[in-house]
Amino acid sequence: MIKAIFFDLDGTLCDSDAAWNIAQSEMFQLLREQYPDVSQEVLTETWKTVHQRLFQQLDAGKCSMADVRDARFQCLFQELGLPIDKVMEGLSGFFYSRYLTSLRLYDDVTVLEELGAYHVGIITNGAHDEHTDSQLSKVLHLGLSERIQSLTISGEIGVRKPKVEIFQVACERAGVSPKEALFVGDTIENDIVGANRVGMTSVFINRELDVLTPKTADEQPDYSISNLHDVLSCL
Repeated sequence: MIKAIFFDLDGTLCDSDAAWNIAQSEMFQLLREQYPDVSQEVLTETWKTVHQRLFQQLDAGKCSMADVRDARFQCLFQELGLPIDKVMEGLSGFFYSRYLTSLRLYDDVTVLEELGAYHVGIITNGAHDEHTDSQLSKVLHLGLSERIQSLTISGEIGVRKPKVEIFQVACERAGVSPKEALFVGDTIENDIVGANRVGMTSVFINRELDVLTPKTADEQPDYSISNLHDVLSCL
C-alpha cells in the first residue's frame, strides 16, 4: 500500500530547462557586450566544455553541486582568457538570479492538491545552501515548501541520485518503507534506476513522449505517464 509519494524537482515539477535557456541567453548577451571580441560560437563551446568537465568531476564524487556552481564562471573566464574581476562576479550574480526568477511550475503540479491522503516529498540532486542557485532556494521561490511534507537534497546528505541512500533517507523521514513509497521523475538514469534499486514504485514522467528502450531491469519504470495527474492512476 502506497503511503508516500516523492517527486523529483527539475523537469518534473518545474521547467528548469526553459529557465536555464533564458538566463544563459541573456548572460551571453551581457558578456559579449562587455567583451565583444568573444564570439558567440567560442562562448557557447567554452561554456559547454566547462560544464562537461565540472560534471565529470561531480559524477566522480570529486566535488559537490555547490562546488560546480561556484567554479562555473571562474572556469569560463579562465578558458576565455578574461580577467577574474567584478564583471565576472556581476555576470555570475545576474545569471543565477535570472535563472531563479525564470523558473515556472508545470501546470499539472496542481495534482499535489489531490494527494492529501499521502506524505508528499521531494528528492532532488543539487545544492542545499542559501545561495540563489540551490534546490532549497528553488523550492522556496516556487512556493513548494507549503505543499510538501519533506525535502531531501543531495547536497544536504552527501549522496546523489541514483544512489539508494538518498531514497532511503527520504523514506525514513516520511516514516515509510521503500515498498510503501512511489517516486516520480523525468530521468531514467537518476530517477527510475534509483527508485527501482531501492524498491520504490517508479513512475517516469515522459512529457516529450520519448520512446523508451530500457537496457536493464533497473531502467524499466513501473509506470510511464505524460501528465502528473496520471499519477493518481498509479496508486
